[in-house]
Amino acid sequence: MLPLLRFSAVITALTLAACGGGGDDKPANRSSAASSSSMAASSIAISSAVTSSLTTSAVPSSMAPSSTALSSIAPSSTAVSSSSASTATVLVKINGTINGFTTDGDASTLDENQVQVTVHLLDKNEQVLASTTPIASDYSSSDELRFSADLSGAGATSIAVNVSAPGYTSFARKLDAENQINLDAKLQAIPVQTVVAGTATTASGLELSGFNIQVSADDDQQSNSLLINIPQSLLPDDTSSLDVAVRTFDPNSPEDAEFFPGAYADSDGNQLASVGFNFAEIKTNNNETLVTAMRKARQQKIAKAGGNQKAIAEEPVLINYQIPPQSCALLESLGDSAPNQSGFQIPVYTYNPASGLWDLIGQGTLYNEAAQQVPATQTVFNCATEIFTLEILVTNEIFQREWWNLDYPLAFNQPTDYCANIQLKNPDGQALTGINGFVMDNDDNFNFASSFFTTDSNGNASIRIAQSNMAPDLEAEVIFFDESEFGYVTHKVTLSTNCVNSPVQQLVLTRPQLCEVSGNFIYESGAPVNRNFVYGFTGQNSSIFGFDFTTSNTQGNYRLNLPCGGEYTILNFAALIAQPDEEPMQVTRIDGNLDSDELSDNGAQVVMKTEVIKHSQPVVTGMYDPATKALTLMAYSNFDTFPMSAQIKVKSLDGTTTIQSFSGNFTVDTSGDDEEMPFYFMGNLIRTIELPATDSGYSLEITFVDALGKTWTGVPGVVGVL
Repeated sequence: MLPLLRFSAVITALTLAACGGGGDDKPANRSSAASSSSMAASSIAISSAVTSSLTTSAVPSSMAPSSTALSSIAPSSTAVSSSSASTATVLVKINGTINGFTTDGDASTLDENQVQVTVHLLDKNEQVLASTTPIASDYSSSDELRFSADLSGAGATSIAVNVSAPGYTSFARKLDAENQINLDAKLQAIPVQTVVAGTATTASGLELSGFNIQVSADDDQQSNSLLINIPQSLLPDDTSSLDVAVRTFDPNSPEDAEFFPGAYADSDGNQLASVGFNFAEIKTNNNETLVTAMRKARQQKIAKAGGNQKAIAEEPVLINYQIPPQSCALLESLGDSAPNQSGFQIPVYTYNPASGLWDLIGQGTLYNEAAQQVPATQTVFNCATEIFTLEILVTNEIFQREWWNLDYPLAFNQPTDYCANIQLKNPDGQALTGINGFVMDNDDNFNFASSFFTTDSNGNASIRIAQSNMAPDLEAEVIFFDESEFGYVTHKVTLSTNCVNSPVQQLVLTRPQLCEVSGNFIYESGAPVNRNFVYGFTGQNSSIFGFDFTTSNTQGNYRLNLPCGGEYTILNFAALIAQPDEEPMQVTRIDGNLDSDELSDNGAQVVMKTEVIKHSQPVVTGMYDPATKALTLMAYSNFDTFPMSAQIKVKSLDGTTTIQSFSGNFTVDTSGDDEEMPFYFMGNLIRTIELPATDSGYSLEITFVDALGKTWTGVPGVVGVL
């Protein structure tokens, strides 16, 4: 009976605020404490759905074709809020690569049509100034996807980037708004397990029924054990199983820390020291997200209760999270986070992709292997011989977000800033711009929170860490992750209280210095060419190897990033297909000298001359299935020419007899180009008609009117027979 009484008491406590505390110099959960009432639904109402709700079609007006800022801005970018006119406008150029990996860490190919990228530009109050959704471009000979985005806003201080694909962990990062930021997003596949209803024993000894999602630390792909109990009552009656992708991470491991989302900071302004974090993507057997299914179940209950929402009491979700062994040092350093609650408490957060910060949702209680609460006064945790598990009760709103985190907010009574200035160069002495680094306190005592930084145009970055001035840690580890594999290099840097004029510490990283090559595509009418695939590769006279690819944006602009000092050929595929008898190439030497194909070249940024793309006639083909009488027609053309209206004649193969005539519309498949005709976009038209039997096929004669206002008369085509 006692476990049930405790369980009921904790359910009641879900609506109460947790209290913080701590000694003179002990980090304590102070400013975040009042937020634990955010266990209510309103606290985490901003979910990953925010990512898709902040997209419109405006693009910064500063991106004129002749500007050196020409780039592959996303097809949708918008200013969401405004700042004072006196605040300086900040322009941020983001260059990203996206790599997929299997559960074993091997490279895998991502479907670019399934990848979603969102970038938010934020002000100092974490308000969204502008958002954009760049297209993830692919190239057939590369496993990488790439994207570019430009955002500008008055008073911008940071960006929040989110990259996701079904079946993979998402990539999320919050960084200062440097002029140039190069991102390497790694998405790792997660095996999906099917879970049916059953019972499980929790860390506190409770026997709970429902859907029990269990992850074992014995699995090489997991960092620690996890149990998620979802009561059957929270789901619709027809839910028979759940498809679950879950991955746990150890923040003490650099390999795992690379996946840490956002920043090591919460929405109350605290820096965070992570104990452990995890990713979860859960769907029902009806292929509904857990949030959708739970809302449906609640609506059904309300309807049965005659619309009385207050009469609906919901069971909480219970989570057991095994503490990673290395995080036990953090428990010893920081202790119980909520002295007013029974036992040893650790705060629990969920990740807000719009702000790039973590929102507190409550406290978890620590248990030992004997199912006993760990006392708040415990100061020694021997994780080499004993397992400790955090038991967390939360509302089902937690499933609105994919990332959860166990953190201590670091708050000191008298914090002191410890700083280091670094400059990052390659072995040739060239400054490396826009490189992301990771700083961590990788020793037995946790004195400061981990953080990310980005190098500026001179390869410089300032590291600023708040910690206690009692026995401070004067050494930090700086980590740079490899661009294409699971790997990293480390450097030690020395911290000091001299944050005004700290000596520059030189760090060397074997990467090329990148320069910017940009340009613009227009049709003969002057209209911009959108989603034109373009790549740059090493020219014949260059000893420096480089390759990059992208697609043009809604203004016809593109940006490539290629190693400085080389010669490169710039090839665009709209010209290659539309005018094969012409040379669809330009040449650039990034050397400060103006070449014939360049508008400008200052040795770091090159703007190519605007290229005019021929507005070409659509290519048409089709297939007829006599069994279903389905005629499928495919029209191939540039993205901007869709939708197309069409007057269609189906004729005998020799073209002498018209069999059927009808009209219809071809609408582009916006997910990307077609496999049969790469770099062209395709529009389908399907019609059920009866055609005379033949094994040889039929011919087509079509009049098109495309989206650019061009009429194409008598376009030929051939229809095959299945």
